[in-house]
Amino acid sequence: MKFHQRLIAISGFLFLIALCLLFLEDLPRNLQAKHGNHHISYRDSPLRNLKYVQNDPLNLSNQVCFQYEHLKAETNISLVGLRLKNNYNLGAGGDYVLPTMTPGREYGSSIRPLKVIVMPHSHNDAGWLRTLEEYYVYTTKNILNNMVDKLRLYPNMTFVWAEAVFLNIWWNELEDDMKVQVRRLIKNGQLEIVSGGWVMPDEASTSYYSIIDQLMEGHQWILENLHVKPKNSWAIDPFGHSGTVPYLWKKAGLENMVIQRIHQATKASLAQQKSLEFLWRQPWDVKGSWDMLCHVMPYMLYTVKHTCGPNPYVCMMFDYQVHKRKYRKTFAAPISLDNIQEQSKQLYEQYRRKASLYNYDTILVPLGDDFRYDSAQEWDQQYQNYNMLMEYMNARDDWKIDVQFGTLKDYFEILRKSEKEKTLQHNDKNFPTVSGDFFPYSDKSNAYWSGYFTTRPHAKKFSREVEKNLNAADILNTLVTGYSKKWNVEYPAYHDISNFLQQSRRNLALFLHHDAITGTSKEYVMQDYENKLFHSFNATQKVISKSAQFLISGGNSEVPLILEPEEVKTSYDSVTKKQVLHVTKTGVPVILFNSLAKARVELTSVLVDTDKVIVKTRDHEEIPYQLNPVWQNSASVHQSQFEIIFLKKLAALSLDVVYLVRVEEGEEIKSVYPAKISIFNSLQLNIAPELIFEKEEPKYSGNHQSNISLENEYLRAEFDPKTGLLKCLKDKRTGNTTRIDLTFMQYRSQGSGAYLFYPNGEARPLHLGIPIIHVMEGPFMSQIEVVHPNLRHSVKLFSLAAEQAHGLHVQNFFDMHANKVKNLQDTEIIMRLNSDIQNTVFFTDQNGFQMIARKTNPNRYVESNYFPMTSMGIVEDAHRRLSVHSAQAHGVAGLSPGQFEIMLDRELLYDDDRGLGEGVQDNRLTQNDFVIQLEYKEDISTNTDVPNQQPISNHQPGSLETHTFPTILSMQINDLLQKPIIKLFTSVSTDLFKNHFQPVASALPCDISLVHMRNLINSELDYTNSSLVLHRRGYKCGFPTRDVQCALDSPVSVASIFKDLSVYSVKEVSLTHMYDKRKLSPSTKLHIPAMELLTVQFSLDNGR
Repeated sequence: MKFHQRLIAISGFLFLIALCLLFLEDLPRNLQAKHGNHHISYRDSPLRNLKYVQNDPLNLSNQVCFQYEHLKAETNISLVGLRLKNNYNLGAGGDYVLPTMTPGREYGSSIRPLKVIVMPHSHNDAGWLRTLEEYYVYTTKNILNNMVDKLRLYPNMTFVWAEAVFLNIWWNELEDDMKVQVRRLIKNGQLEIVSGGWVMPDEASTSYYSIIDQLMEGHQWILENLHVKPKNSWAIDPFGHSGTVPYLWKKAGLENMVIQRIHQATKASLAQQKSLEFLWRQPWDVKGSWDMLCHVMPYMLYTVKHTCGPNPYVCMMFDYQVHKRKYRKTFAAPISLDNIQEQSKQLYEQYRRKASLYNYDTILVPLGDDFRYDSAQEWDQQYQNYNMLMEYMNARDDWKIDVQFGTLKDYFEILRKSEKEKTLQHNDKNFPTVSGDFFPYSDKSNAYWSGYFTTRPHAKKFSREVEKNLNAADILNTLVTGYSKKWNVEYPAYHDISNFLQQSRRNLALFLHHDAITGTSKEYVMQDYENKLFHSFNATQKVISKSAQFLISGGNSEVPLILEPEEVKTSYDSVTKKQVLHVTKTGVPVILFNSLAKARVELTSVLVDTDKVIVKTRDHEEIPYQLNPVWQNSASVHQSQFEIIFLKKLAALSLDVVYLVRVEEGEEIKSVYPAKISIFNSLQLNIAPELIFEKEEPKYSGNHQSNISLENEYLRAEFDPKTGLLKCLKDKRTGNTTRIDLTFMQYRSQGSGAYLFYPNGEARPLHLGIPIIHVMEGPFMSQIEVVHPNLRHSVKLFSLAAEQAHGLHVQNFFDMHANKVKNLQDTEIIMRLNSDIQNTVFFTDQNGFQMIARKTNPNRYVESNYFPMTSMGIVEDAHRRLSVHSAQAHGVAGLSPGQFEIMLDRELLYDDDRGLGEGVQDNRLTQNDFVIQLEYKEDISTNTDVPNQQPISNHQPGSLETHTFPTILSMQINDLLQKPIIKLFTSVSTDLFKNHFQPVASALPCDISLVHMRNLINSELDYTNSSLVLHRRGYKCGFPTRDVQCALDSPVSVASIFKDLSVYSVKEVSLTHMYDKRKLSPSTKLHIPAMELLTVQFSLDNGR
């Protein structure tokens, strides 16, 4: 063949190849035209244009970053460091050793005058071994009735009461003259209402939103009915104490606090320094503006046995309760002329020895226990015997002692006066300052109360779902109040809605009780709590539906309620599930509500009953979506249920609508992107041939050597093909890869119970067998799902939505009782992340309010190194930060560098001897949700992404951090997790929802969050005012901000939040509205210092 002939032949061959390539390139489009199947890469997809990305990074000024880097308060004692220095040696009987006074020093001319306040009290649990209502009927009602009678009979006797929930039940039964007597006792100082919250809340698993809400509910009730403002906090039974709570109490107007259950070894360390009374300072409060005076009770419990002094056997001799049960022995002998001298001497010595632990010659001696003073006889015996003792002791001039009945108010007035006098006379220092928290708690014998951080996780998850609903319902109800005035439309359901909200709020507040959300009540009592939560869940959803329908319909209140929630619970013990929407040709409206006060761009999903569907905006524009399978079983895809996921931008506090419309069979759907499906460790993958998913042949992980990977524009995650679990995460912008081995493990119990965590050694692997692994890939999101009999673990990686796309979204469904598996009995299950991050400390959030440092003590037990996490944990070194966001509370630990473990569930056969009398065996299918986020610190010298930033400090060897802040991006990711988009729908064909509703003039800045917005009502359910609580959160500089979807410097005022509404009587108030601070105009710019809360009261009714 001649050269030109060969040239022509080669040219022809190349032309044919080009034609084939063109054909292959067009094949997916041709397939979509024929079958509706379209699978192209995200990078080549027009979907890239859907992204709502802020082009410029946030400008974090030098001044702001410098300020946050130096928000470090100076204190005398850091509790983070004190944990490492405590003496944990045990004395006889397993007690931690407290310092004691040398015998004989109680007497002599050199002794100082001592004042003693004996304070009768009764601790009434709002449920524990009985339900709230049972306790009230059988005990509490008698205590309160006797209280009024006996305090009137004995004018110098006093009493304190804490729980508003019981007062409310009792008050509703009282005649008016009895109410007058109660108010009179309060006014003359015999009866003090302490704390004043709805309950005495747990401080480990509760969010600061819910703590504030229950405190506000209690304070508003007390102010309206008892006409008093609590000044002192009394928290003697929560199992450890949070560093956030004193700040909240101080913002509410409380001035002093008493706590009891902290580690006895920590008490010993504080007592050695005479620091059991201190100013509790926030780690970021440089000026000490919010210091709270705190008194720590020194001995093991708040019972009479442990309050008069160090010798419980002596103290028991001064408890004059006559036991109703004959088998319970009474050690106290009634005071008489024959024994008063000896009895007084013994009690005096105990008082002196207790006083040696304090610095101001004043001691508090609580006189009470659980559900005490329920009989008239006990009131008489306690009063008469103590009155005789007081008269004798006060008459002994050589003892220099003044003993009297009193309240917390009396004690703290004397204490503050003594401190002031001592400072002036001797130039002594003021109260010492302390920062940090008191977790975990140990009472004796190295027994750590760190199990309850996780106990009954299904209940903890449930409470957060109710909390989310209540917050959204409050916001919408407030907006309904304002817009019904603006539109001049009557809203006839207002009182019904107010009733729903009040009962829901009080049920959630009740569940914050320290034996409820902790999971430490009897099983039947826990069921009662959860039934109440179930009613609140449904009631708040009804409020959301009614309010949203009113607002998005432009004030149409004549149409019956047709909206229903997309997520439902069928019973108190079921997991929340999505409803499958029946899509019709006329279209199904889906209403989306953004409860955040800032715009969000997010991928959201619904379940539908057909794959022949298009998604439209209210303007009839098609919205692209990804079609995902729903698994009927581990190897078969459902033929009549599908997940559709689409991108939606929602303005702050807005309601918007999309329409799901069924199309005819064979009609082309241009906007659908079906997922590609793979399966591992299954012989088959059953997908009906008419379904448009792309599938790969089943694989067996033993033959599949390479890792499974998911990736988007920012991240590439790799998973072990045998286990389906995460192995590493690559940041595609920097090219850096961090090893993150995710494993599920178990601790075997050697005495754990509802309260205590007591494993028999280190965690060991959890052998669940070979899993079936599902992998779904698409341009909107990709997912890997690992299926075991007990566990369904999934990891999602989103695209398009920038903030959402920066994390791995982890979801676990775990059932310790599935298939009656016996090998999980008496075990505690953890999810552990092992990374190559070289950290010396880690951080956990405190009530979702702030991040506090945790330092693992390698010389102590595993259980002593467990801490509560409410919403976030952080592990970091000089280069990287790994944040784990959580939608529910857990116990967590970081036992080794780079390690972070989360306890997921606990099944316990036995009681742990802390009073409950049973184990925890009511485990059920439990859902928990996390986001794993990896961030690389900016190289400041070459940084072009974030201008004008200060370098951030690194953890230096030997240094001990006390706290940190989340990054700005991390805050936004956490917000999306805590407050997901709420979706409603209707199956009724209607044109009622053609509008959208956008009430906010300008979104809040990135660092300011809307804690709550709610109406205030009186006992008749009438509107009085509205409440707005804002929080300016601190943030960590030195990390990328390009993909954050909010601004930092926008001004905030009441008018900017309510652009269309007339707002009246605006004023700044204390956190729970007990005190007015200053008047404001609606347009006044609100100045909120870093990390602080600001509460504004306003009216939406010009008649008020």
